[in-house]
Amino acid sequence: MGLFDTKRRQLDDMEREVLGNPTPQNLVSLVERYMAVGDEAKALDVARKAVDKFPDSEKVQTTFQNVRKIQLQAEIQRLNKDLRTNPSKGQYERLSDLYHRELGNRNKAFEIALEGLGKFPNSDGLHMVSGLIRMDRFHQDHLANDFTEAMRHFQKASTINPNHYKALASMARLYCEVCVYDKAIPVLDQVLRANPGDDHAAALRALVEANRDSASKDVDDALMEIESNRTLSPLGLEAAKIFDPNTQAGAVPQVNHQKIGAFLETFQSMSGYKCSAVLSPAGERIAAHSRGVVPVEQFIQFIKGAYQCSEEGARKMDIGSFVSGELETSIGRVAIAEWKSFIIGILADQPAKKEDLDRAVERFVSFLSVG
Repeated sequence: MGLFDTKRRQLDDMEREVLGNPTPQNLVSLVERYMAVGDEAKALDVARKAVDKFPDSEKVQTTFQNVRKIQLQAEIQRLNKDLRTNPSKGQYERLSDLYHRELGNRNKAFEIALEGLGKFPNSDGLHMVSGLIRMDRFHQDHLANDFTEAMRHFQKASTINPNHYKALASMARLYCEVCVYDKAIPVLDQVLRANPGDDHAAALRALVEANRDSASKDVDDALMEIESNRTLSPLGLEAAKIFDPNTQAGAVPQVNHQKIGAFLETFQSMSGYKCSAVLSPAGERIAAHSRGVVPVEQFIQFIKGAYQCSEEGARKMDIGSFVSGELETSIGRVAIAEWKSFIIGILADQPAKKEDLDRAVERFVSFLSVG
């Protein structure tokens, strides 16, 4: 009993220290410690806090998904078994919803939803999940095609089920976020007739009435501007904040470029490290560092070309914006990642491993997150 109390106090002390100065790495370590002692509830609580604090950290997202997946493992296994033997619309709807809402794994949720729609094309539930995933991607990447596809799924869901209140509310939200009020108003009025007590819809309606003179007239023109700016307009952000008060413009974090340069020098502790660079999405140099083996400007041009090709390819394949990737070259492995309009590239040769480069990228994201 005394040993348990000691370990509990140690964990409590660790949690206070981590939450006082959180980083992706120490939050993940705390989650792992709670999992090791079998406290899944506490592990999930810390994992949720980590996702809220560092939503762009791949390690944090993966850790959260792993904890939640352990809790949902039995149901997921049962659903997968049923889908192999006797698939039904409801099973596809539940499994895709689990991956989307509970695990935060949009790619897997979308894959399941699309597979289900191939067999049950008139499932309003699967169209709804698909629309929500596309809307999430639009909020993250601000790509016009995600808006268009989200709307298509919501409209299909409301056609199949005219009383699908959530589909109508989501359509109204998106129209308000792109400030096309002429299209938003009739949908909002339909939502409010169905549920006069909907605070979100009422707040949107008030926002529309107060700003009718600032409305966009054309959806395509509004989306073109949003995609170009990589963020919603100020009025669009006001609409988004009605649903998520933490919504912010897609602005570049204010981090001193000299501090970024100094941070890149810390990569020298990695065995095999050769050089690194941080660029803007337009390919402008923000900071760079090299041990001298590889010319800095040559590496910058390589990173710029690789990122732009990946971004173009991702859009053509309709998989959203580029997030991260790795390339094997004759002089080592290159890790490239994008985070809030910063593009980082790191080159390292043996004995550096993939995990070393992954940790280096995570450290950079953590550095930017805390400034």
